[in-house]
Amino acid sequence: MNDLLAGIEWHEPNSMINNLIAAGAELTFSQLSPGFEADVVKITQGENHFVLKVWNKHSKPDVLRQFRLLEALHRQGIRVSEPIGYGRTKTGDSVLLTCYHGTPVMKVNPSIFKKITAVFADIHRLPLDGLESDVLVRNDFVGYFFPGIEAFPAMKEELIRLVASADMRMDRLIHGDFNLGNILEENGQYTVIDWTNGQLGDSRYDLAWACLLLQIYLSESKSLTFLYKYQEEIPVATEELEIFEALACLRWLLLDRTAGVPKGPDTMKKVRKIVRGNGFLNERVGSQIQ
Repeated sequence: MNDLLAGIEWHEPNSMINNLIAAGAELTFSQLSPGFEADVVKITQGENHFVLKVWNKHSKPDVLRQFRLLEALHRQGIRVSEPIGYGRTKTGDSVLLTCYHGTPVMKVNPSIFKKITAVFADIHRLPLDGLESDVLVRNDFVGYFFPGIEAFPAMKEELIRLVASADMRMDRLIHGDFNLGNILEENGQYTVIDWTNGQLGDSRYDLAWACLLLQIYLSESKSLTFLYKYQEEIPVATEELEIFEALACLRWLLLDRTAGVPKGPDTMKKVRKIVRGNGFLNERVGSQIQ
């Protein structure tokens, strides 16, 4: 792997990248847990650590925009991965090099949730006039978050009905996939990574998606604690979130059908309970849960 960095076409090389390339054999490489979209490598040079993300799977994100967004958020004091460089491998895969900010959050409690939700809220209340227009994109909500839904007409009909009723406000910066796997901890500091889905959107949907994942993969009580801590930062009526929970649940079900999602022995039992308890989801949705 020693020639990994040298084999990348860096679009804006800088002294830090050049120093890493020159270090060569002094560097150590270790594979980190891959995501759905990319492989991730930790690079160590003495006491300095970096992360190289290589999108070598199906996803082809706009890495330049992601790099610029990270630069802008870092300047604004938001706790995100500090970007170093971006480029392409010889096979054309996009790469992003950032500083290393620790390991994914594995244990949570109210104190930890308070710190995490403070970072989440900082993202949602960030003044947009502090960001350049080229890093902000407003995607079509259905087209972006529900690709492939045309193959499921009943689900699509439900989605269109929900979107029409949601009074969506696409006016805040959202992360798009806020979950514990995308939050790193190091020395009590929490950093939000993986900004592939960062865009202008409705912060209530961003919050509902985060709460849904906590409810499915941890517990309802953990999800509620997370929500309460967020509400201490940004007041939002719990009942106002129900329709966004319905949208988030539809997205999870679509991903389950099209891409596959992590599942434990009680995952689908939890999902069925969420669907039954949501007044905006009709029985047809529940009948489609496998």
